[in-house]
Amino acid sequence: MKFLWLFMNFMIPSCSTSIPNTPKLCVNCKYFTKNFFNKNEYGKCFLFPKEIDNDNYFVTGKLESKLDYYYCSTARTNKNMCDKEGKYHEEY
Repeated sequence: MKFLWLFMNFMIPSCSTSIPNTPKLCVNCKYFTKNFFNKNEYGKCFLFPKEIDNDNYFVTGKLESKLDYYYCSTARTNKNMCDKEGKYHEEY
């Protein structure tokens, strides 16, 4: 009976640590933002901003730039961003 108790408490937990790491998912990252109207597949990453030019320059004469963010799917396929490994992934 003691052997069974020792086996259950010490051997089984040590076996579970050898399970390979699960992938780093964007939905678990602190930089992930969900698109309000769509599902998580269209979430964006706050870590990688991009600047977009205002299309109304010739209408209003004002040069304004807006800040937007890359989709998480773009960040995870780009080697200069997070890539498949999730280089900049941080759990929240």
